[in-house]
Amino acid sequence: MVKLKILVTGASGLLGHQIVAKALEKGFDVYSAYKENIASLGKLVKIDLTYQSLVWKTLAIIKPQVIIHAAAYTDVDGCEINKELAFKANAEATKHLAVAAAKFGAHLIYVSTDYVFNGEKGLYTEDEETNPINYYGYTKLKGEYYVEQYAKSWCIARPSVIYGWSHTRKLNFATWIINNLKNNREINVLVDQYVSPTFNTNLAEMLLEIAEKRINGKLHTAGASRVSRYEFALKCADTFNLRTDLIKPAKIEEMSWKAKRPRDSSLNVSNAEVVLDAKPLKLNYALETMKKQRDVEP
Repeated sequence: MVKLKILVTGASGLLGHQIVAKALEKGFDVYSAYKENIASLGKLVKIDLTYQSLVWKTLAIIKPQVIIHAAAYTDVDGCEINKELAFKANAEATKHLAVAAAKFGAHLIYVSTDYVFNGEKGLYTEDEETNPINYYGYTKLKGEYYVEQYAKSWCIARPSVIYGWSHTRKLNFATWIINNLKNNREINVLVDQYVSPTFNTNLAEMLLEIAEKRINGKLHTAGASRVSRYEFALKCADTFNLRTDLIKPAKIEEMSWKAKRPRDSSLNVSNAEVVLDAKPLKLNYALETMKKQRDVEP
């Protein structure tokens, strides 16, 4: 049986590392693309995706059957300040991959975001109108447009607030909560922003199934629970036996952000629940699974 050959961008990141690890477990032929922080698994490929010639050269050599594009500039306020960098990293890089994927016959899976929506209603389905309210969301949406326009075989996967253990120790929302509470520090967490927190391991499994099945179109691949960030923090504290009294409610209007945030960018994952064997996980189960992983991936 011929191994599935995949190229994973952002392979050193919170999601990319998990995709590579899970793909190797499945016996895939995995190429791990990274820019600065070196990836630790797979066949390493250092590349700056903002250079079209480098993307073409890399794909011409590797000839992957599937590309999972998990690399992105995800600092929401940073994108608002460094717009040129954000557009190059999130939109132009995706365009280069989409064009090259079509040229070399690869199925392109683009990891987008819930921030393509304005957050006025929540529980968005795949076909609802997009209308980002910050530049990060705008650049990711442009990436979606480029995928649809240039790639021949593609899937746009939208998660929301990706969390989990990171092999680089870089904090994400869950580990930020755990780290602060462990050290008895108070944290202010939003009661009026609703999301669909997405466990990195679960998301990696969903993306790899999309890769194996060559699923086409848009698919919401977030967690199966809509919660406020405050509710998420409380569940996180309960799961890891940490102090909930240190979690203080806050509101969006109190934040001194550069970029606006959608109030409710939660995603409807009913399509993923139908088409995927790797189902989106409910928050309680996902956090329990994360807790069990702690001894392996601290």
